[in-house]
Amino acid sequence: MEKNLEDLGVPMPTNAKPDDELYQRIIPVSSSVVDSPLDPPAELVEIPSHGYLYKNSTTDQDVLSGNIRIRPMTVREEKILSTVRLIKSGQALDLVFKNCIKSDIDTQELLSSDRSFLMLWLRSISYGNTYKFKLQCPNAACQKKFEYEVDLNGHAVKELTDPNVSEPFEITLPVSKQKVLFRLPRGKDEMEIMKLNNQPKKLNEPDEDSVKRLTSAIVKITRPDGTVVSDKEKQMVVESWIARDSSTFRNKIEELDCGVEDIKGIKCPYCEEEFDTPIPITENFFRVTE
Repeated sequence: MEKNLEDLGVPMPTNAKPDDELYQRIIPVSSSVVDSPLDPPAELVEIPSHGYLYKNSTTDQDVLSGNIRIRPMTVREEKILSTVRLIKSGQALDLVFKNCIKSDIDTQELLSSDRSFLMLWLRSISYGNTYKFKLQCPNAACQKKFEYEVDLNGHAVKELTDPNVSEPFEITLPVSKQKVLFRLPRGKDEMEIMKLNNQPKKLNEPDEDSVKRLTSAIVKITRPDGTVVSDKEKQMVVESWIARDSSTFRNKIEELDCGVEDIKGIKCPYCEEEFDTPIPITENFFRVTE
């Protein structure tokens, strides 16, 4: 039995051409690529979540003990990453994961934080650990661009530390007093947001990313009177949250989650403004920059 890439949960972008080989290619269900005996060996890589939240996603003991078996990228993955619109949207990364991850787990069930960590690991082992990129000073009086580099091997990672951690988590919002049950974001949430982004939009239509990111992680919302918000109402209710409620919810997810830390204490060489930033994923991310 065979399926195409859309059947595996990778959305077809609206600007895909009819002869786009990447999307028209038919592939075996068991794998998005046929393994070659010449492929580099897969390694066990320790993930930030330690596998604590995958008990319902896999029986793979390596994953449940906090390790993902993954191989470095090859030229086959470079072919995927050469499609610029796919790497910018994140869809290329999901295809690369499906090829390179050899553990028995659906790559879209991985926590987004683990996926980000594995993306850095793949980049480091495949292209080198030194990553150079351009940053712009956030100081309005400066705003000059300058080159910066990080050592991906030594970059700080936040880990889950409680082996008994379990989902869903619970929070009561400070203003609306709504009780929210939620889980941490996963790859499948990223793919749903991509599908939303790939839909045609009117010029004056607002971006729904921020609302979708909040609602995708929510399991249930209960009002102060005890009534439960239906799935149909969920987005409307989230859109009605005032800033304090939404900020509290985002902060709680960040507090509980793991993954790659921001770059801390960057100093602009022109005005000496200090700031923090996530590691930027530029067009040069999957290239040698040493």
